[in-house]
Amino acid sequence: MTTEDTGTTPQPLTAIQLRQMEVDAYTQNIAVYQQILSALDGNWDQDLLPYKHLEGQEAAKACPFDRIERLSELQHFEQISKLIKTEIFERFKSQAILNALIALQNQ
Repeated sequence: MTTEDTGTTPQPLTAIQLRQMEVDAYTQNIAVYQQILSALDGNWDQDLLPYKHLEGQEAAKACPFDRIERLSELQHFEQISKLIKTEIFERFKSQAILNALIALQNQ
C-alpha cells in the first residue's frame, strides 16, 4: 500500500531521526569495513615493505609483476583501515550532536 492509496502524506523526519539515521549509517559502514578487513591479510611481506609508503600507482609501477596482486591486497587493507578510522571519527561527532539534540528536546 502506498501513500497514494491511503490518502496520507509522509511526515518529514525530525532532526533527531535524521541524525540517528546518520549514526546508524556510520555504524553499518564500520561493520562492513571490518568484515572486509577480516578477509584480508594486512601483514606486509618483507619484499613488499619498500612499497608501503609509496602512492598506489607509483608502488604498482615499481613492484615486480608477480607481486602486484599481493601489493594490491596490502594497499586495499591500508585504505580500508583508514576508512574505518574516518567512519569512527565521524560517527562520534554525529552521536555527540544527536545527544545534544535529545538533551535540548528533553529540557
